[in-house]
Amino acid sequence: MRSTDAVSAKKINEIAKKVADASARLPQIEGGSPERARAFREERGNPFAPGVCELESIEDLLIPIRSGEVLVRVYKPLDSKGELSPGFVFYHGGGFVLGNVNQYDTITQHIAAKSNCIVVSVDYKLAPDNKIKSIHRDGFDAYNWVRENAEKLGIDPKRIVIGGDSAGGNLTIGVGLLCKKEKFPMPACQILIYPSVDLPMSFSSVEEFASGYFLTKAGMTWFRSHYLETAEQANDPELSFLERDLGGLSPALVVTAGFDPLRDEGKAFADKLEEYHVEVSHICYTDMIHGFLSFAGGIPAGMELIEQIAERVKEL
Repeated sequence: MRSTDAVSAKKINEIAKKVADASARLPQIEGGSPERARAFREERGNPFAPGVCELESIEDLLIPIRSGEVLVRVYKPLDSKGELSPGFVFYHGGGFVLGNVNQYDTITQHIAAKSNCIVVSVDYKLAPDNKIKSIHRDGFDAYNWVRENAEKLGIDPKRIVIGGDSAGGNLTIGVGLLCKKEKFPMPACQILIYPSVDLPMSFSSVEEFASGYFLTKAGMTWFRSHYLETAEQANDPELSFLERDLGGLSPALVVTAGFDPLRDEGKAFADKLEEYHVEVSHICYTDMIHGFLSFAGGIPAGMELIEQIAERVKEL
């Protein structure tokens, strides 16, 4: 079920509901530390992750950035034919506190295989040791490195996409705005998958889906307490993306989910891009929950979204 409006279907998808219900029965992240939440996620794994793909290569690299170095994982598809390919710099979700390239490994494999592009998945440094603005800068530096080394990687520097899900969507926007500020070449496209853009959590969908739909308001508050310097920083003009001048940003694909606390702010950001005459497409998976991309091995809509991302990349 798809819509260009941010709406909920009459009924949530059955598999998505099972995932949400199972998540609600688990220990909630706001009840513990980041270290405990990470260990639990590693131990439990993701039974709904998609399977592995056949690719030409998967390689881990440590790349230099201003704050030190960061790991990136480079996925090369089978059909590159020795020509320069589109590239996709991918930033994973996890509220800036959880997640890593390993947990998104088969998702990025499928993006590379289905789009025939070279994916560079960034294992950016997490909160609470790193706060949101430094994470944005690290993400920008990683994108900068990919551009500077594009041809060595087999990537056409004029066809680089950036994107990510949830916090990774926020990071994608932050990188684009830093490109604008630094007068650095913009990516060819940005792909924003149920992005977090409203740090004060002021939209009605936050309350409507506050609990029972995988991502909760309490969880969002917990994430925020770790990646912000102070609670007041949620209103920092630099981080208030819906109030920023978005003119000149890259064409965007914005994806939202009907039963997601972040649904309304994602659509609001798409509308704001349109106000600034940025080419944008918005699609709401109306019967889905937050995070459904990660469950593409069990939720068909997750794999459909990967196919949609691949089609957007192929348009380059």
